[in-house]
Amino acid sequence: MKVFAVIMAGGVGSRFWPKSREAMPKQFQDVFGERSLYQRTYDRVAKLVLPENIFVVTNKIQESIAAGQLPEIPKKNIIAEPFGRNTAPCIAAAASAISSITEDAVMVVLPSDHLISQEESFIAQLKDAIRLADKQHALVTIGIRPTHPEIGYGYIHFDRSTDDRELAVHGGHNVIAFKEKPNHDTAVKFIESGDYLWNSGMFIWRVDVILDELKRNLTHFSDFYLPLKENFGKADFNRLLEEFYLRAESISIDYAVMEKAKEVLTIPSNFVWSDVGSWDEVYRLSDRNGEGNSFKGDVVSVRSKNNFVWADERLFAIVDVDDLIVVETKDSVLICRRGKSQGVKEIVDILRKENRQDIV
Repeated sequence: MKVFAVIMAGGVGSRFWPKSREAMPKQFQDVFGERSLYQRTYDRVAKLVLPENIFVVTNKIQESIAAGQLPEIPKKNIIAEPFGRNTAPCIAAAASAISSITEDAVMVVLPSDHLISQEESFIAQLKDAIRLADKQHALVTIGIRPTHPEIGYGYIHFDRSTDDRELAVHGGHNVIAFKEKPNHDTAVKFIESGDYLWNSGMFIWRVDVILDELKRNLTHFSDFYLPLKENFGKADFNRLLEEFYLRAESISIDYAVMEKAKEVLTIPSNFVWSDVGSWDEVYRLSDRNGEGNSFKGDVVSVRSKNNFVWADERLFAIVDVDDLIVVETKDSVLICRRGKSQGVKEIVDILRKENRQDIV
């Protein structure tokens, strides 16, 4: 059985502003060491998949960065979206490209901006998911065991019991439903029930199975599938891809396929995971001093606790302040309360409306 992997690396990471910009979003930055989140994603999946079978979907602006950070991947395997259309068209483009090689294979789809520890457990669970996807022709997702009532993630309602021996052997469970991002009270109920997982956006399926689902559910994909498949690696591929993106609806794979498919399984995680989706999450994952502060750059602190300060260019001094997030770049400074950094996206939306493209 052949296994392919697709790394989705086209996001902008607006909640990670001002460090994350369209030209250099968070997945390509070395937030937690020398390797970027994108490179770390490759490092993990390369333990399971040959480099020539790893594909990347990014966008035109980031194409050269994606290629430069992972020279191990063949350049033809880096698919450049003409513009963002959410995850369903992205996965459709990658599945079309892989189908030009084979449809008798399993395809692992991974976001590029996750931080994962206990990697041996992660790889073992990917192997289980690959076996289930191949044998049962099911769509499989890795669900994250929730640690708190998070309102920034979608949830997976799953059946904790199973009498299917094959599922039990590989840690799989039937999915009952996918739930949108809840309010806090609903999230608390989800956690208390024990029947819900965070939706990680990691998917495993046979190529032929996901192609059939996409043809049924994604607008205009059936019109473009064969031309994209037949022209992968050729001069016309990018033109056909742009035509497809112009006509395809902007929709996530969850809405387009996962919520409609009959055979959907999940494997609850046995590893530590973060999507590094906000500055609050970076603070949570960072080393802190005795006062609970996490500093990067030249920072002096007096009687200040539980702050996160990222100083790129200048000395930052803080006095008698607690629970702040401060991020400084060469042209911008962000200041917000800890626990409120999800609102950074609102700043980016305002800047875009004001046509401040130079700083987003």
